[in-house]
Amino acid sequence: MSDDGIVIEHGLPDELRDQAVEIFEDAFGEKMRMVVRDTDSRKEFMRRAYVAGNCVIARRGDTLLGLAGLSTKGQPYEGGLMGSTWDFRPYRDTLGWLGALWAVWGNRLADHRPKSDEIYVDGIAVAPQARGLGVGSRLLDEITSIARASGKRFVRLDVIDRNPRAQALYERLGFTVTRVQSFRYKERWVGFGAMISMEQPVPPVVTNVDAEAVS
Repeated sequence: MSDDGIVIEHGLPDELRDQAVEIFEDAFGEKMRMVVRDTDSRKEFMRRAYVAGNCVIARRGDTLLGLAGLSTKGQPYEGGLMGSTWDFRPYRDTLGWLGALWAVWGNRLADHRPKSDEIYVDGIAVAPQARGLGVGSRLLDEITSIARASGKRFVRLDVIDRNPRAQALYERLGFTVTRVQSFRYKERWVGFGAMISMEQPVPPVVTNVDAEAVS
């Protein structure tokens, strides 16, 4: 626990799931609107579909301050927030057949499967009241630690072109742009013009011997 009481944990407890849905809705609701247009249906879909174990969270007591989804090729975070398989039932049960088919198509646009040497950040969001506390940076630091312990070489994430503030933050943290995927011909439907992929190399572990060598 830090001096400000913020704790970073792995996994999303059931009692915090509703808070997680509200945080993700605030952060990504507009982006997801083309997939699931009705707000209540969108929240219920997230509540049912997201995999609790594929998250890193920041909390202070019983208050969820932020969370990030993780995705790796193979275990332990295979499939990211949507899981290792695309289960059609949450789509069908909350959206109906036609809505479900549209949502599956829309989500496939954002299906960024990680390579074997990277951890993919499958969405990162901070509660409005917790912004400015360094929560996002702490979550990314923890993800980098997980990547290092897992022998991964990179942490990768995506940001839409309508969120230059987030892109600037990631750049300050050492991420660089590796790819820009244009959706100009679909911007009217998806709500943004491009998806920007950013990548950060995972720093190597510095041992006592290494530290002595450079001191």
